[in-house]
Amino acid sequence: MSLRRLLPTVLALAGLALLASPLRAPAASDAPQSVTIAYQPGIGYSTLIIVRQLGLLEKRFPGTRFDWKVLTNGDAIRDGIIAGQIQIGAGGNGPFLIGWDRGVGYKLIAPMNVMNLWMVARADEPNIKSLKDIPPNAKIGMPSPDAVQAISLRKAAEDQFGDPHKFDNNIVAIQHPLGVQAMAAKQLELHMSSPPFQQQEVEAGGHVVFRSFVAFGRSTFNSVYTTEIFAKQYPTFVRYLYAQLHDATSMLKSNPDQAAELLSRDTDGKTSAAKFKGWITARDVSWDMTPHAFLRTAAFMKEIGMLNKVPANIRELELPMLKGAGD
Repeated sequence: MSLRRLLPTVLALAGLALLASPLRAPAASDAPQSVTIAYQPGIGYSTLIIVRQLGLLEKRFPGTRFDWKVLTNGDAIRDGIIAGQIQIGAGGNGPFLIGWDRGVGYKLIAPMNVMNLWMVARADEPNIKSLKDIPPNAKIGMPSPDAVQAISLRKAAEDQFGDPHKFDNNIVAIQHPLGVQAMAAKQLELHMSSPPFQQQEVEAGGHVVFRSFVAFGRSTFNSVYTTEIFAKQYPTFVRYLYAQLHDATSMLKSNPDQAAELLSRDTDGKTSAAKFKGWITARDVSWDMTPHAFLRTAAFMKEIGMLNKVPANIRELELPMLKGAGD
């Protein structure tokens, strides 16, 4: 066939190819059409609350619909992520590690804080001064049997009594605010929560029986996380969220007055900025984006059957922004 006779066919095929495919591959989406971000009650989520109050994500991604949810515990957030109803979660390292172990695909975007969690006994329980004084029928409120509070208590029970499950039957799953009410109503003998609820109970006359740092040392309390699939699909969004969490952390440390004003705004002024400032600058509360004690916690959880495997190193749990920092 001559070139003259072949040319129209070649041009026709080229035209069909141009119609069938774009001139260049479409760029990856900066953000999905909608994002649900779920966290829990307490000042442990202050970093994320500041981002919410400033409207930073909404300004950067105006085409995305944001839904912020406050849920009762990390188990509920994990279930929502598995169901595809939540894209960004925040919570303690216990539920995070269980989700990672079960194949949810969790990756840390950023830890938010290091907090020493207290188990508080009611004022009318003066004889409960330590774990060894807890009566067999005492009720101990905490978010869930998988929560970091429960894991810390099991570690202490193993260290002190040789039985990590000594207090399992005492645990009552209850969200922090309701736990404070249950203590006041004498429906719980003890409550292990987090700031500011533990401070409120001590202010009401309660006394500290146990602190979580006894179990694992200085430990991350709350982190922001997503799935590896979501992070790879929307890297621009995830990196921007990380940057805003970093700025909010800096605010909490260097400008607690501004941070406290935003946290007060989140409660519609029901809790004063002065009260929030006291809580976020309190002893046993620090703002830190480096993972702490994840590997120690995972090793213990596997030892007592809560995990099937443990991460070989911290990088297995992190997104690249964290650069392998932490333990």
